[in-house]
Amino acid sequence: MPMKKYTGSCHCGAVRFEADLDLSQGTMRCNCSLCAKVRSWFAIAAPEDFRLLDGDDAQQVYEWIPPNRDAVNLHFRFCKTCGVRTPGFGDHGPGGKNFVFVPVALLEDTDADELAASLRYLDGKHDRFDRQPDDIRLM
Repeated sequence: MPMKKYTGSCHCGAVRFEADLDLSQGTMRCNCSLCAKVRSWFAIAAPEDFRLLDGDDAQQVYEWIPPNRDAVNLHFRFCKTCGVRTPGFGDHGPGGKNFVFVPVALLEDTDADELAASLRYLDGKHDRFDRQPDDIRLM
């Protein structure tokens, strides 16, 4: 599937964005302590493929240093009005590059088949992002 432009927003619409994504490259769920609590499901975009249209000042940032890490790598964002997680930013993704993680629940004009076609599970709980956890039942 080629890159496709998607639009998305938080629940109240204060935060709106566009992202160019190739969903056939994978959507992901992670089991780290933070992602597990919010049942995170996301797609990855390059920073140049993400455009915030509205709501930069409507968001709050949460930064967390995971176990076995020396510094913040992920910058989680959420809407101050409705509390929905909005696209966040990572400092050291595959190949050491910056990236944007886009919650797929915020995307408009998608369907279940498109989103689930290449769903991958990441074992962030054990800092092994290159493999699937042993138990994915609650992810």
